[in-house]
Amino acid sequence: MIEREEVKRVSGLHRSEASGVVVDWNKVEDIKPISGEFRIQYCYGHWKDGKSWEELGVIEHMSNTKKYGDWPQKKIKARFEMLDQAFEETKRDGRLKTREEMDPSNFRESEGILVHIGSGGEVIFGGNGFHRLAIAKVLELEKIPACVGLVAQDSMKYLDKYRKP
Repeated sequence: MIEREEVKRVSGLHRSEASGVVVDWNKVEDIKPISGEFRIQYCYGHWKDGKSWEELGVIEHMSNTKKYGDWPQKKIKARFEMLDQAFEETKRDGRLKTREEMDPSNFRESEGILVHIGSGGEVIFGGNGFHRLAIAKVLELEKIPACVGLVAQDSMKYLDKYRKP
C-alpha cells in the first residue's frame, strides 16, 4: 500500500490529483503490505469469519477516530449496515459495481479503489477504497473497477492490459 503522504512526496500532488501521473519509481520508498491494515482485517473478520462489527471492536474504534469520532454510534452502525448491503449485492452479482453505476456523475472511479502501477506492472493498492477492496478480496473477485494513480515510467506498456473491461 502506498499512502497519500508518499504520493504527495513523490508527485507533489494530492492522491486525488495524481491519477495517471508517470513517476520515477525509484523515488517511491514507502510501500506497506495491506494484510496488516486494520480496515482489511476487520472486513475479513466480519465477512469471512462471521464476527459482528461490535465483536471486532470496529464501532468503538470508529467512535474514537478523528474522522468519525463525532458521529453518533447509530450513524456509524448505519455505515457498516450499508457495507453489509454492498457485500451482499456484490456477492449476488459476482462483481463490484463501478462508481459510475452507483453515482452517474462519478468520473473514472473517483473515490473508489485506487491502485498504482509500479515497476514491472505491479499493481499496488493506493490507500483509497479499503472496504470495496476488502469485499473484492473476500469474495475472490477476478476483476475490480479501480482508479489508476501513479504509474512507473517502465510500466506504461501495461496500462492497456489493466484498462480492459
